[in-house]
Amino acid sequence: TLTATDDTGNTDSCFFYVFVTDETDPTITCPEDKTVSADSNCEFKLPDYTGEATVDDNCDDDVEVTQSPAPGTVIGLGPQTVTLTAEDDAGNTASCSFTVTVVDDTDPNISCPTAVAPLSADDNCEALLPDYCPNASAYDNCDQDLDCEQSPAAGTAVGLGDTTVTLTVTDDAGNSDSCSFTV
Repeated sequence: TLTATDDTGNTDSCFFYVFVTDETDPTITCPEDKTVSADSNCEFKLPDYTGEATVDDNCDDDVEVTQSPAPGTVIGLGPQTVTLTAEDDAGNTASCSFTVTVVDDTDPNISCPTAVAPLSADDNCEALLPDYCPNASAYDNCDQDLDCEQSPAAGTAVGLGDTTVTLTVTDDAGNSDSCSFTV
C-alpha cells in the first residue's frame, strides 16, 4: 500500500500486489561413477540412485529427484550414462549425470570329460594326446564362445603311465576356470 499525504494532511492511498516467484534452479550433485558386476544373464538391473544425490534449493525443502534410465531398467555390458534431475515446486530443474559400467567379473565353469578312454602306445611306446576341449562342458554368463586351452597340448607325445591333462576356458573378459583329469 502506498499513501500520499500533502502539507495540509490530506491523504490518498492505493495498493498493488507483489508476487514473489522462485526462479532459482535447485542444485544437484550426482554420486561418483560406479562399476558393477554383470549377473548370470550378463546384465545389470539399475537400482534407484535418487537417494544418493545431494540436492539443495533456496525455497523448497522437498525437491523431487527423478532418474533416467528409470530404476529397474536392465542394461548390458559396458558404460551407461545415468541422469538425475531435481525439480522444485516452482518447476525449476537441474540435472547431473554419472556412469554405471557393467563388467563381466564372473569366471566361466568347465567340466572335464568323465569317461576318458586309455590311449594305445605306438612303436616308440608313446601316444599322441587328442584334443579334449570339444569333450568338455563349459558355460559362461556373458561369452558363449569360450577359448579352451589344453595342457599338455593336443598332439603332444606322452609315455606309458598316467598323464594329467588340464583344460582351461577363458572368456572375453579374461576370467577363467580349469579342470583336470588323468589319461
